[in-house]
Amino acid sequence: MRPNVVIVYTDQHRYDMLGSSGNPWIRTPSLDRFAAEGVQFTRGYATCPVCVPSRVGLFTGRYNHTNGSYNNSRLLRPREYDLAEWLKRQAGYATALIGKDHCFGAHRLPQAFDFVREAHHCGFAPPLNAAEQRVNAVRQHQMQVPFADNPLDPADDVTGGLFRSAREYVSERNGQEQPFFLWLSIPDPHPPYMVPEPYRSMYDAVELPPPAWVEGEMDAKPHRQRQVVEWDRYGVEYSGDRIDTLRRIYAGMVSYIDDEMGRFVDHLRDVGLDENTVVLFTADHGDYMGDHRMIRKGPHVYEALVHVPLLARFPGQFPPRPTDAMVTNIDICPTICDLVGIAPPEGVQGRSFAPVLRGHADAHHQRVFLEHGDPGRPLQPGELSPEECERLRHDTGHHLCPTVSRGPVKGVRSDRWKYVYNAGDVDELYDLHTDPHELRNLAADPALRPVVDEHRQALLEWLIDTEDTLAADRTGG
Repeated sequence: MRPNVVIVYTDQHRYDMLGSSGNPWIRTPSLDRFAAEGVQFTRGYATCPVCVPSRVGLFTGRYNHTNGSYNNSRLLRPREYDLAEWLKRQAGYATALIGKDHCFGAHRLPQAFDFVREAHHCGFAPPLNAAEQRVNAVRQHQMQVPFADNPLDPADDVTGGLFRSAREYVSERNGQEQPFFLWLSIPDPHPPYMVPEPYRSMYDAVELPPPAWVEGEMDAKPHRQRQVVEWDRYGVEYSGDRIDTLRRIYAGMVSYIDDEMGRFVDHLRDVGLDENTVVLFTADHGDYMGDHRMIRKGPHVYEALVHVPLLARFPGQFPPRPTDAMVTNIDICPTICDLVGIAPPEGVQGRSFAPVLRGHADAHHQRVFLEHGDPGRPLQPGELSPEECERLRHDTGHHLCPTVSRGPVKGVRSDRWKYVYNAGDVDELYDLHTDPHELRNLAADPALRPVVDEHRQALLEWLIDTEDTLAADRTGG
């Protein structure tokens, strides 16, 4: 009998925002218990730190330079296979999306999922009752503000409502022979930064460590990073102790998710589906939260953005333990295919980490590859007029605006090093053993030239090896 599969997918959730990841002050008892009962990957990565490309990477099992999704406007192409439809067609799964899509789009969503209950950052889509209409009214127009109050009851807000829908879906599937695949896609802890009580004040008395940055850090960094820091949305929106207020709200959003995750796992047990259900918990990317004097995200591949939680639980099948095996989001598609006993779709470039989950292997990738950036020439010094700089300084979305996002970024992380090639700009090299927050760019150090050359060669070979492998558009277009 094939197992049910659930992917619980949060949005913009940093790796270090779990107690089981070593954070001493955040309260995530449910996810810590989930990690202790399953496999916790201490080195799980999103290959692209933006919502749509990361989601498309997960569902295709393919890198973004081959699946064509390199920014938030590039949804799944008709030619691409996807995990949900593949499970339905090849293994007879009932499929469901509960939560945020931002990947399939209106045309492909009904092909992939038999049941859809959508919500996004600003509420339910559509709201089905008066309580959901109130949620939408409270959340609208809050996406770009630094943070906002949230007077809602946690049971009614988006996270609580989606987990409730997931419990209802599981109850409806209970007793049916057909296995199910559920993508439970939670829009938080992404902006708008707002959370109901008791989570809003949960961390008010907690003394937080400062964001990771040092004076002069940007002197040796790529120009577009320096430009974003000079525009200083961080200083404008989060001056004084406002950055700590933001981080406390963000932590409250995580604890809200944690409580709901505990209820969901308990419900699986209560209805008797616990032992025949694979549950993965992961995220599409992270959040700067003030690191490097930046906020939200951007066309960079810092650990704050690409290092994500990845927990997997299957009672009796996955021996519980932490592992430092390096895995990525594009490995999830072939892994799930492996676990349910079918071949992955044509063109998949990820590799199944099922042997790690089953306790048969301790390692997976020697290196993980990372990428971001729109096509074109990257921003150059002196390119913007003072008037254009001033306009962009006040553009709350400039962290992902075309001016900043233009130009490919390719990175590779090995055990110790991260090397980043920025087309038309300086390279980056970080020693993750001595500088885990990537504050000191060592790429110009002559003594480390062999390290740069080795990792640049690895990037070149990866790009050649992963050229597009789908022979033709499935639709003939």
